[in-house]
Amino acid sequence: MMVTTDEKPWRRPFSGYHQPRDLREELALTHTDPGTPCGELMRRFWQPIALASELGERPLALTILGEKLVLFRDQGGRLGLFHRHCAHRGTSLEWGIPMARGLRCCYHGWAYDIDGRCLETPGEPPHSQLKGSVVQGAYPVREVDKLIFAYMGPPDEQPEMPVWDTQTQPDSEVDPFSIVFDCNWLQTHENGIDPIHAVFLHARPGRDTFGDVFYTLPRLDIVETPYGACVQTTRRAGDHIWTRMVDLALPNVAHIPVPWVDANQEQFYTHAGVLRWCVPIDNTHNLFIGWRYFNERNDPKKIGDPARCGKNMVDFPGQERERSYRERQIEPGDYEAQVGQGPIAVHDAENLGTTDKGVITLRRLLRRAVHELADGNLVDRPQPRSADGSIGTQSHDTVVLAPPGSYDGSDDDHVAAVAEITRDMAIETANLAHAKRAEIFEQKVRGVLATIGDV
Repeated sequence: MMVTTDEKPWRRPFSGYHQPRDLREELALTHTDPGTPCGELMRRFWQPIALASELGERPLALTILGEKLVLFRDQGGRLGLFHRHCAHRGTSLEWGIPMARGLRCCYHGWAYDIDGRCLETPGEPPHSQLKGSVVQGAYPVREVDKLIFAYMGPPDEQPEMPVWDTQTQPDSEVDPFSIVFDCNWLQTHENGIDPIHAVFLHARPGRDTFGDVFYTLPRLDIVETPYGACVQTTRRAGDHIWTRMVDLALPNVAHIPVPWVDANQEQFYTHAGVLRWCVPIDNTHNLFIGWRYFNERNDPKKIGDPARCGKNMVDFPGQERERSYRERQIEPGDYEAQVGQGPIAVHDAENLGTTDKGVITLRRLLRRAVHELADGNLVDRPQPRSADGSIGTQSHDTVVLAPPGSYDGSDDDHVAAVAEITRDMAIETANLAHAKRAEIFEQKVRGVLATIGDV
């Protein structure tokens, strides 16, 4: 019997047989090996590559952006990052011997300074000039607050190490963390600009991970910034309206408020509790790495736990890898949702909706950035704007008293008005240092709210 087909048989019920099978990932964004479009973009920025606590007396073998590397600290305390294989005969320098100055290969004793210059070729005759013509591949390395960063791009384009305003929060305990996600970097990074997933993945009935207020589907707004984009969610919480902004910077940085908030208590500009990067290890693994910030403003009830931050752990739920399969099926988290998309998500196989506008915006900005770089334009890096020399962001939580009926319009309009006011004031105060920003932000927000009926 002849089966009648329509124009798009894969949209009919039980159409598994007809689903497209030749779709490909978006290589320009997902692949970060040397010479790839996004790999070249990533290499124009300082990237965190390890916790300082991971590096002991011996070299540490690692892979970053598809390159096999070795990280070490010489006996003089200086950090070095080399291509893993010795320029002489290719032996892995993970077996190298740290010296007072640089690293010595275990195989034939060739020694290199931290910039890759060959210091010794001890098996050669005394008059040999060979060492002057040999350079081991090397990258600049810095340690900041117990994280080790590397710059892997063109030496003549090396930027200053950025300082974000998240890093300048007063009276904060700062704890680094690092977790390997077994999927492409973009899947993990996109999670930060997709707040709607929290409603379904983290706040389903019966869970208490993020609090009941997360169960309400929020208003969603996206605003582009000079260096990326912010996603804002705003929702009613009884007599209050709670708004939150997550700030993402190209290519792979995010500033995120803590994943719990008392939405029944007024607060103004409670800043980010997380500054993290999604650093590609290779095309199918990435390093979820950054800092947790603990202070009275972002966690007055001390829900966070610094003791649960470190290698393979962080103190907010959903990131764990070392759970049983049954545990993960019963209560999947961010790790399962991201890794569950496959090693590299295929964008052509997706069906995006209105709640995906953050993901759509991020991909568009990344495409534009890689295309501009491919066209020979210099990468536009974030510039310090704050009075203290840091790069101002918009990441925060704000909860305002705004009872239903106190606004001349629908409650949806009320929520939208609060969203716009707090968003505008966050952007307007981005050049202020922490010592003044929350205070001035509150004054400005209260002043505008008073004109629309909220006190």
